[in-house]
Amino acid sequence: MTPLLPPLPEGPLSVCVVGAGAIGGTIAAHLAAAGPEAGIASVSVIARGAHLAAIRENGLRFRSAAAEWCHPVVATDDPTGLPPQDLVITALKGHQVPPMAEALAGLLAPHGRILPVVNGVPWWYPIADGKGGMKGAEEVDPGGVLWKAIGPERAIGCIAVMGASVPEPGLIDLGVPGYLDIGRLPGQDRADVDRIAALLSASGLQIRQTQPLQNALFSKLYANCGFNSVCALSRAPMNRMLQVPELAELTREIMQEVAEIAHAEKAELLEDPASRIARARDGAAFKPSTLQDLEKGRPMEIEPIFGATLSVARSHGIATPKLELVTALLRTMDREIGEG
Repeated sequence: MTPLLPPLPEGPLSVCVVGAGAIGGTIAAHLAAAGPEAGIASVSVIARGAHLAAIRENGLRFRSAAAEWCHPVVATDDPTGLPPQDLVITALKGHQVPPMAEALAGLLAPHGRILPVVNGVPWWYPIADGKGGMKGAEEVDPGGVLWKAIGPERAIGCIAVMGASVPEPGLIDLGVPGYLDIGRLPGQDRADVDRIAALLSASGLQIRQTQPLQNALFSKLYANCGFNSVCALSRAPMNRMLQVPELAELTREIMQEVAEIAHAEKAELLEDPASRIARARDGAAFKPSTLQDLEKGRPMEIEPIFGATLSVARSHGIATPKLELVTALLRTMDREIGEG
């Protein structure tokens, strides 16, 4: 049985954004600019290094084609120094979240909610544990540390569809405006989802609430699994990679495998694979995040996007040979880079 949580308090809410990089910084900048009139009591951010120093000295700077502003926020690299928060928003790479399980749990007020913005399968997404219960995928929640310390009932799903960057410390650049899709799975209470959606919308962010949330989740996931893997392996942007018939066919096969997983999860894709591939082939020379990480020598987000998807497939007994192959190749590449 899902534990009952106390309702969010009336009045403005305290919000902490853990990981104030491109996406987290975009959210934090909007919240800080909106203030109490949007239902926000305070905004704090967890950052590190030069980015943290710049935010402390000059405030959090934000720019887009439509606007530019700067607002002070409480900035720290130590979440234990902050008071309990009504809402914690995490915008971290998948592998960065489990080590923070206890810190995140301690940052949440007893009624607090957590909004994890992730690529791939989130740690709170339930899959069968083989014993009649549910758990998070081992690839994104090793040993179930997040599931135990925070609890999936606190989590509100969030999928970011936008393009942002950090061109210099303390500055967030929103190059491709988009939206956040937030929600829960079928049968779960949505009162707090509506409350947080209203808060984010009042801050100027574009918000969607695709129901059920797994429709939006798998619609992004099946594209990420196909495009991100083949672009990284070929080291080519999406439009140029898809001009190669063999690579376009491999991409389609991966997307079709994930579409089968989505069907088993009772998710409806918002766009069919053929249309999504055609749109990418005819689009700009966009490099998915996995390729960007590879080119910069950073760890690739393999487990949330690819490994955890394989876990969901295994829970249904679905064969995914193409996804397994590219995942093995990417894991090997990532390991060799790390050991190089």
